[in-house]
Amino acid sequence: MPKRIRMSLRLSDEPMVFSHELVPAEFSYLEVMADAFLDAYRDTVDYEGETLTQTIDEITRVYRGCYGPFMQDSSFLLMENDQVSAGVLVCLYRDEPTITYTFTRKKDQRLGYATLLINRAAFELYKKGFHSLYLYVTVENTDALRLYESMGFTEVPITTVSDINID
Repeated sequence: MPKRIRMSLRLSDEPMVFSHELVPAEFSYLEVMADAFLDAYRDTVDYEGETLTQTIDEITRVYRGCYGPFMQDSSFLLMENDQVSAGVLVCLYRDEPTITYTFTRKKDQRLGYATLLINRAAFELYKKGFHSLYLYVTVENTDALRLYESMGFTEVPITTVSDINID
C-alpha cells in the first residue's frame, strides 16, 4: 500500500478572487462527478483499478459520512458544458475539515482548477471559524504533493490532535 502523509494549511481572511464560477458539490451531480473522478485517477499511483460503478459507490460513501460528515457548503465543482472538469470534496474527519478528494480531468489538468477549488473551500471554512484545512496525500503522487506545497500545505504528524495551527 502506498505511503500517505497528512498535510495542513493555515487558513486566513486573505481576500480571494475566484476566476471561474463554482457550484456546490451536490449529490445530484454524482454520475458526472464520478466520471471526472475516474478520469483523473486512472493510471495514477492512487488508481486501484476501480470501475465507474465502484467510483460511484466511493463518492456515495463520502456523502453518507463514512469519512466524517460531508461538508457540502465547503465542497465545490467546476463545471463546463454540463460536465464536471474538477472538484473538491471536504469532510469533517475527526472534527477537522479534511479534503477527502480533489480531482481534475486529465484534459483540464495544469489549468489551476485544483488550486481554485481548494482556495474556495479554504475561504468558506475560514468564514465558518476553522483555522486549518487538512488532507492526506500519497507520497509517490509528486504532482499533487508539489501542488499542495506550493499552496502552503505542510506535513504534520498523523497522530497530531486538532490544536495544530490554532490561533
